[in-house]
Amino acid sequence: MPAQDIGVLVKPVGPDCNLACTYCFYRPKAELYPDSPRHRMSDEVLEEFIGQYMAMSGEQVAFAWQGGEPTLMGLDFFRRVVDYQQKLGRSGQRVSNSLQTNGILLDEDWCQFLAEYKFLVGISIDGSPQIHDHFRIYPSEKGSHEQVIAALDRLQAHRVEHNCLTMVTPVSVHRPEEVYTYLTEELALEYLQFIPLVENDPATGKLADFSIDPHDWGDFLCGILDLWSQEAQPQVHVRLFDDLMTIYAGAQPPSCQLREQCGSYVVVEHNGDVYCCDFFVEPQWKLGNLRQTPLRELVKQERFAQFAQRKSELSEKCQECEWLWICRGGCPKNRLAYSDDASVPSYLCAGYQQFFAYSRQQLERRARRWLAQQRDAAVDYENVGRNDPCPCGSGKKYKKCCML
Repeated sequence: MPAQDIGVLVKPVGPDCNLACTYCFYRPKAELYPDSPRHRMSDEVLEEFIGQYMAMSGEQVAFAWQGGEPTLMGLDFFRRVVDYQQKLGRSGQRVSNSLQTNGILLDEDWCQFLAEYKFLVGISIDGSPQIHDHFRIYPSEKGSHEQVIAALDRLQAHRVEHNCLTMVTPVSVHRPEEVYTYLTEELALEYLQFIPLVENDPATGKLADFSIDPHDWGDFLCGILDLWSQEAQPQVHVRLFDDLMTIYAGAQPPSCQLREQCGSYVVVEHNGDVYCCDFFVEPQWKLGNLRQTPLRELVKQERFAQFAQRKSELSEKCQECEWLWICRGGCPKNRLAYSDDASVPSYLCAGYQQFFAYSRQQLERRARRWLAQQRDAAVDYENVGRNDPCPCGSGKKYKKCCML
């Protein structure tokens, strides 16, 4: 992948966070930086990083700020982010910023700033108080749901563009209707991303006890699809569904999970260290430090190419699977959750196979409808007869295709 197409995920506070979520996979990364208990990106690293990244990028430059909890840097840090982007960018470059946060620190000043500079904010919320507060807790073990909802209310009041990231846990995996209804009706969220909780226990090297069962994950996705599809034209966007419809429409999915290779982005840590992936911030996959070697050169390293390539090194079982053209083996993180061999099938394989089979007809049909609308925006589905050929071009009668 050309250097100008590589994205970045920035960790300005490293693994530091004001919560102590039980399932957090990033908190142990503090062990990589034992010299300081507190991790913060310096102004020197920030300016150097933004200058290098904007210089190697094309007309559109996307910054994704994550953690830990990136708002621990304070609002003035992000004001400097915007200043450096304006100062160091080339004429004609368009910048976008996204911020993944637990929301705890988002007060009125934060929300006013995020609205002014059009940040896309991802809020981490797992569902209703009972579900959310089971894992997403303060160090005192108090749940964080109340504070997250207050932040979400402020974001909506300030019209900040936002979505939600929801971890599917043992507490919620059997309750898709409760989770979906809460997020879409109670909270009026329209952009959802569901993440299956699958982690490795660093103490034992085995799958963590709180990891969900693959078949339960498949059932959960099927349940969400049933709820989502109750509307003829759903206003809610579910990231996995959008990705699959993109594939059925013949295009490259935006999510790296469903791409043939990894390597679409790198992680920049608080001190300028650069790693191959968010899930593989470990010495083996460190590319270097952008203060010693320019970011443009780091992403050209053979190590980065090796990391990207290993996703396509699949077992015979994967190579023979009817769904390989869609899942591409899944995220290597979920292969290594229970094995030292990155070529083995994903731990979640059975659940995804179940969902792909269950959802294909409907998502393919919606993808065809979208393509037809792109080809001819003037098509009026409301005036198509039940027995007329479907305008999407499938060759089927309307009543057997997009009318469903």
